[in-house]
Amino acid sequence: MNDYTTMNEEEDDKKSFIQRLRDSVLPIKPEDSGLTKVMKQIGFGFFLGVAGVVTALLAIAVSFAL
Repeated sequence: MNDYTTMNEEEDDKKSFIQRLRDSVLPIKPEDSGLTKVMKQIGFGFFLGVAGVVTALLAIAVSFAL
């Protein structure tokens, strides 16, 4: 471990890409109520869906441009 690496960064390296993305978009805090946690999970699912559709549309547009 060097001077620039913290324990939090090491823990983040062990998480999957989706988990790190979820933590950065809609972090779930321990003090959140059950309803808030569920709504954040649904919101992240919606975010992933929209991001997937936009990515697919961009890929289709690029393939037509080439």
